[in-house]
Amino acid sequence: MMKKVIATLMTAAMAMSLVACGGGGDTAPAQDAGPAQDEAPAADDAEAPADDAAAAGDATAAGGDLNGDGKIVVGYISKNTVDVFHAQINGAAEEKLNALKEEGVIDDWTGILDGNTDAAKQCDLAQDCINYNCDYVIILPAESTASDPAVTSLSDAGIGVIVVNSKTDSTDSLALTYCGSDDVFAGELMGQYVQEKVPDGGVYVHCQGIIGNSAQQQRGEGIMNTVGADSKWTLAADVPCDWDPSKAVNAVDDYLAQYGDDLKAVICDNDDMSSAAQTECNAKGREDIVCIGVDGNQGPLQMVKDGTLGATVLQDGAGQVLAGIDAVVKSVNGETVEKEYSIPFVLVTSENVDEYLK
Repeated sequence: MMKKVIATLMTAAMAMSLVACGGGGDTAPAQDAGPAQDEAPAADDAEAPADDAAAAGDATAAGGDLNGDGKIVVGYISKNTVDVFHAQINGAAEEKLNALKEEGVIDDWTGILDGNTDAAKQCDLAQDCINYNCDYVIILPAESTASDPAVTSLSDAGIGVIVVNSKTDSTDSLALTYCGSDDVFAGELMGQYVQEKVPDGGVYVHCQGIIGNSAQQQRGEGIMNTVGADSKWTLAADVPCDWDPSKAVNAVDDYLAQYGDDLKAVICDNDDMSSAAQTECNAKGREDIVCIGVDGNQGPLQMVKDGTLGATVLQDGAGQVLAGIDAVVKSVNGETVEKEYSIPFVLVTSENVDEYLK
């Protein structure tokens, strides 16, 4: 009789356990929406003893389950989903992460979370990723300092942070890895091209990206290392243009009116600005002004092919984010992840544009 009672009690306990574990644990988040708040870990799970949680993490870290909840989940915080360069990055990431989920390498991912080029928004999204119990988060920072709390909060939560394209203040010390390119070198490539095309020098304008972004800072440093250090060249102004082509056009109009024939170059932190600036110069009969920027988007590449833009500096954004995703896979497989992966910039002119124009 006693054996029957025990058996009955065990069966009931197992049934209750199955009900408790069946509350949507296999439900994936919507692929283009933020993580659902009601899918955050249960309070009882969050209050598990710290030693037990650490032991679980240690036991499963080699398999990528950094928080020990039995699943490998990746968060993805974009810089934005609007501009051409980041749309290409996001598209490459979406395709790869969907494939990894289908192959069973990861259990889930959050979809593209739109940072809106807003550091505060990115910090909010970081908290969403923590609530969703992500093991890894890929982030493309909007700003070096203002986006840094996103990196620090993720790291403090025990999440493997993969920073892509531009660094935050604590990236080197806290991130699992950084995947990007040497933006100082990009600035130097632009400056050297301008020096080569206009050996006698003149006046130049520098159209800057969003102030505080590491790419803006480092590309400016590379420009100063070259034309900025050349006595034949005079800087008219560093103009904050926020990556915005319309602001670059305004800068062209302002400094053409001020310097006239002495204006010889417009150096831009991205291609959206440089292609717009060159189009404005050409429309005003000043095809002699050298405009150059960074990214190597298809529009500027076509302009190089057509001869209406001299050059661009190609940045392989898709290569950067794919290197970051590869780092996640290495971590999941228990392999060594390097602290930094560098994807080289390439100067593209009429001589090699066909290699990069789709």
